[in-house]
Amino acid sequence: MDHQTLVFEETFQGSTLNRSRWNVEVGDKWHNNEAQSYVDDHDHLIVDNGLTLLALVHPEFTSKRRYQSIRMNTKGKHEWQYGTFVVRAKVGTGVGSWPAIWFLPVDIGNVKWPLCGEIDLMETAGRDPEVMHFSLHTEWFNHIIKTQRTKFFKIPNIHEDFHDYKMVWTEEKISFFIDDVHYATFEKPSMDASVESWPFDKPYYLILNIAVGGTWGGRIEEKDMSYRMDVAFVRVYQ
Repeated sequence: MDHQTLVFEETFQGSTLNRSRWNVEVGDKWHNNEAQSYVDDHDHLIVDNGLTLLALVHPEFTSKRRYQSIRMNTKGKHEWQYGTFVVRAKVGTGVGSWPAIWFLPVDIGNVKWPLCGEIDLMETAGRDPEVMHFSLHTEWFNHIIKTQRTKFFKIPNIHEDFHDYKMVWTEEKISFFIDDVHYATFEKPSMDASVESWPFDKPYYLILNIAVGGTWGGRIEEKDMSYRMDVAFVRVYQ
């Protein structure tokens, strides 16, 4: 299926985030034993004709946790079922960083994870920054029970420049690319697949974030901070 009509484009022009398109999540407690608070301020989220997400260490203890970062999404503002998604990003390094470009479904508040589903267009752990991961999570296939449908590849020097992280999502399959090089495809088990194995026939929203530490981010090296991810644009075609 060709997705040729541009239905969403964000280039982060100007100096402020377009709040009609994006939410910034705030809170101190998150999944996976992550160590960060997510905050909403200009120290961690910078718009300057492009987007920069930063995770910083704050040695002075306040009501928030020692590590503070950004998690933003399009929930309730822009959500899509099927399409081609391209995020041009430069993913930084740093032991303990866990940057990700990913999707959750609109019904996650009513349907528990992982039955609701999750799509990870790109995630990487700073302890091994050249390894890029592409994954799907469902009730039957998820990382908690170590059955997730996932593939990962070591791509030398990928963190040194911007790259186009692309997902092509149809009714039959979900495929992942970097700079139009195909890396992974996960096919729907069958056209009558159960929601436990394929909950990907409903709208999802986009998330951009940098987690710190946790069960996957691992050991944190404060000397490596700040952790950083830059985003040049987001484009969605249907």
